[in-house]
Amino acid sequence: MVKKIINIPDLGEAEDVEVIEICAKEGDQVDSEDPIIVLESDKAAMEIPASVVGKVISIEVSVGDIVSSGAPFLTIETSDQETQHEKKNASEQKVEENNILSEKVDELESEPLSINEQQNTPILNSKNIYAGPAVRKLAREFGIDLSLVSPSGPKMRIIKEDLHLYVKLQLSSPNKSNSFEFTQPDIDYSKWGPIKENKLSKFQKSSLANLHRSWINIPHVTQHDECDLTILLDTRAQLCKKHKVKISPLAFIAKITTEILYEFPLLNSSLDSNLENIILKDYVNLGIAIDTPEGLIVPNIKNAQLKSIAEISSEINELAEAAKKRKLNIADLKGASFSISSLGAIGGKFFTPIINPPEVAILGISKSYEKVVSSKAGFEGRSFLPISLSYDHRAINGVYAVQFTSQLGEALSDRKLIEKSFK
Repeated sequence: MVKKIINIPDLGEAEDVEVIEICAKEGDQVDSEDPIIVLESDKAAMEIPASVVGKVISIEVSVGDIVSSGAPFLTIETSDQETQHEKKNASEQKVEENNILSEKVDELESEPLSINEQQNTPILNSKNIYAGPAVRKLAREFGIDLSLVSPSGPKMRIIKEDLHLYVKLQLSSPNKSNSFEFTQPDIDYSKWGPIKENKLSKFQKSSLANLHRSWINIPHVTQHDECDLTILLDTRAQLCKKHKVKISPLAFIAKITTEILYEFPLLNSSLDSNLENIILKDYVNLGIAIDTPEGLIVPNIKNAQLKSIAEISSEINELAEAAKKRKLNIADLKGASFSISSLGAIGGKFFTPIINPPEVAILGISKSYEKVVSSKAGFEGRSFLPISLSYDHRAINGVYAVQFTSQLGEALSDRKLIEKSFK
């Protein structure tokens, strides 16, 4: 038997990382793949295995230490014979793991499995799930229950490739819609203090499921920008005074948005159910998110492109009133092609609105604010509107989205366009 010092392997670009967990203790008998410590960089957590078979003599680092590649972290008692044997086993195991993974991929591509077939494979007890921190983090991000994932790594460990195969299986199954089951940990919160439990309404349950499905299925990207709203607010004040009406800035922004959408038809489109075609629409059915006691609801204004600012304002008020009294018609909630979610009356600056499928984009509007800017005449105070455009990256690229927000900003400062669109 010989004592051997094991150093931290090459960490690539991740240097000076923190030790966040010690997985073994002095006297433990470990295999080469057993994790000894867990390191965390600014991008990921990584397990550092023993790399040889043997008995732990001492662990040379502590939780909270900052370490780098090449630093000693383990003293282990092993034998040359075991070391050679372990190297051979590790090599064979890696080949076997790759073969298993290759077979799984081939099987999945040739004939997608059903959910029932997946459930016939061994499912791990939740207490005996072996997966590294990076795998667990990825599973949390995608809402995947690790007990449903079949492991293919060494000693029944779940590796990232297993998660990828699980996702492919879920998306290719003919017996399940393209969404993952939403799960929450079953915790007795009352052991920390008094609690109150309120049942979710049917509306809230439906909203929860729709938002989760959208977030899981659509690769959301949000483009943030701000538009100079000074001219629009000034023109609005003049028009409302002239026509003796009271119309919110939202109606003005909504109408100008419909005008610009005609120049950016992809934002007013939908992907078909097979994800093989994009459907362009010659109408703008504009969804307006309305806050109600039951939660947000998004009725839409049909053919908003044909209506004036005054008409859009009237319809927004009617839909809001009906929504709050729960008297919306089914037709009011179907057929939207693009939506606007406004927090202008509340506050905040920038957010990520969630797309309402089958739409591919949604515009978020925050509360306008004043700031001082420089000009040729010196400095002046102007009003700015924070906007947040969330879009489906499968249908729309970043350049297209930025071009839209930039052109929308220009249109919101076009006095002639605003006046022409009023009546």
